[in-house]
This record gives sequence, structure tokens and C-alpha cells, in this order.
Amino acid sequence: MPQVAFNGQQYAVADGESVLDCLLRHEQAVPYSCKTGLCQSCLVQAVDCTAPAKASQGLKATLQASGHALACQWMPDGDVNVQLPGGAVSTTAAQITQLQLLNEVVMKLLVKPAARDASIECRPGQYMNLINPAGVIRSYSVANDYQRDGVLEFHIANTAQGLFTKWLFNEARVGDGVELRGPAGTCFYLPSTDQNEPLLLSALGTGLAPLYGILQDALTNGHRGPITLIHGSGKPELLYYQDELQALTQQYPNFSYHGIVLDNPRGISTCTQGDAEQETLARLDPSRLGDTRVYLCGNPGFVQRLRKQSFLKGVRSANIFCDAFVERAVPSPA
Repeated sequence: MPQVAFNGQQYAVADGESVLDCLLRHEQAVPYSCKTGLCQSCLVQAVDCTAPAKASQGLKATLQASGHALACQWMPDGDVNVQLPGGAVSTTAAQITQLQLLNEVVMKLLVKPAARDASIECRPGQYMNLINPAGVIRSYSVANDYQRDGVLEFHIANTAQGLFTKWLFNEARVGDGVELRGPAGTCFYLPSTDQNEPLLLSALGTGLAPLYGILQDALTNGHRGPITLIHGSGKPELLYYQDELQALTQQYPNFSYHGIVLDNPRGISTCTQGDAEQETLARLDPSRLGDTRVYLCGNPGFVQRLRKQSFLKGVRSANIFCDAFVERAVPSPA
């Protein structure tokens, strides 16, 4: 049975476990978030051993060269020795500049890097790792253009079990410091491609954050094709940024916005009762499937179903953009 050496201790790896799963099972304090290799929160550095190629896939060349790997993707077939990241993994100090409730469960968080010229090359729609003063690290999508605004905007839902969100909603104050790592992710607008292509953006809840950034990026870059944004929620009160989105529909004739809710008992006119998934599929133009770009954000089931159905309807796989964060099942030790 392989062993993982970490902080001077040896831990046995159960069948089917990753390095991350093993360390978490032994109650070691290793940062992590998505467990699928997307967020890059669980970076470790190999010591006197070599990580498999899969465990370093997607990392910057500098990180790969210095022996860094993703613990969640490292399935050891022999003994390994790892440590938490060293100097090659850079973080950027930042400060909270705004905390604003957008509805009863969603907080708008603005953070400003300590140095304006900090080396953050972030596209709207990508995600960053945020690290709070207690060392809790989570990944959140960027809802604005940092290069233009000088701050990073995040929309964060208040989850019952979230350690980061408990701190954010109950303890965090303007002026508090956080650390940033990133960006990562491939869900962003491509201004170099055909600007006449239709864009279909669909989100649930705070999945609106990256799509709001992508939308503004597309409009700012003069996208000429039709742009449709669908934002779904359980009830009207949980939709947000409706005024801003409606204003954009008045400013840009090629943009349309649709707020979709499962339940609208009071008949509020700013949204439509229905199913966001079905509305999204209905908005696909059959005559333009070959060049339509689809952007999806929300809970994993929503993203996976729409990704599959969009592809089956004729949207090219390369034109479907999404960064789903899925918890991988951890096998029970024998």
C-alpha cells in the first residue's frame, strides 16, 4: 500500500484515493475546493519524487518545472513525499473595499490588490482563489474587468456549511485583508473570434457573476451578433442585477435578458415563470447552431445537462464554455 509523506508523517493511501483524499482523511490541513483539478486550490510540491503528468496538467510551466502538482489528481502507485507550495506559487495581497448584499443570500464583494500593477492578468469570467485571514481558500468567478476597474468583483452566496461564507457574512469588514491566487478557468469571451456569432449565456444563482463579466466584455469589444442572457432562480426575490441588465438591453439592441423563476405567485412582470434549462434550449437558433457560443454557469447538474443537450442539438463542443465545480466522491477505506 503506497505511503504519502507529509509534514514528517507517513500516511497509508487507500485503494482509489488521491493524495488529497488521503491527507484529508488523516485530518491534515490541506487547502482544496473543487476536487476536479480546475480550481488549483490543492497545490502541493513533490519532494524527491515526480508527480504523474495528469497531476500537473493545466499548471503554468514554472509550477511544473518546480515540481508542483494538484493533490486531487495525484493517484499514487508508490510512495510519495509532498509539501505545501513554496515560493513558486505567488499570492497577491488585497483589501476588501466593498461588501454589499445584492439580495437576501448573495453578497457582492469587491477586493483591491495592494499594488495596482500586481501581475493579475484576469479575464472577466475566469475565477480566482480567495484566501481569508484564517487560511480558508475558495474559488469564485470574476464578474468584472479588473484591467479596467482596478478591483475584482465577486458574487458569493451564503451557504449553510461554507467556512469562507460564514466568515464573509458574519465577520468580514471593509478594510480587511485577503490573499488572491490565480486566475484560472477557460470560461471567458474570445474577442479575436467572429463577432457576428450568436452568444447564449445561461446561469442559475450566483452563476450570473462570470456571465455578467463575459457579457460586459463582449459588449465593450463591440460584439455584433445576438447576445441572450438567461438568469434562473427559485423566486423573483433571488434574481439580482435586473436593473443593470435591463439598462443594457436599452443600450445595446443586440442584447436580450430573461429572468426565469420557478415560482412567481405575485405575477411580478420583471421575470417569467418557467424552467431556465428549457428556456435556454428554446433560445438556441436552429439555423445558427454551428457558430453559436454557449456559456453555462450554475450548479453542476444544471451545467452538465445543458452542456449535453446543447451538444446534442448541434452546438459544437468547442463552442460550449463552462467551469463546473464538482465534488468527486471519496472512496471509503477498506
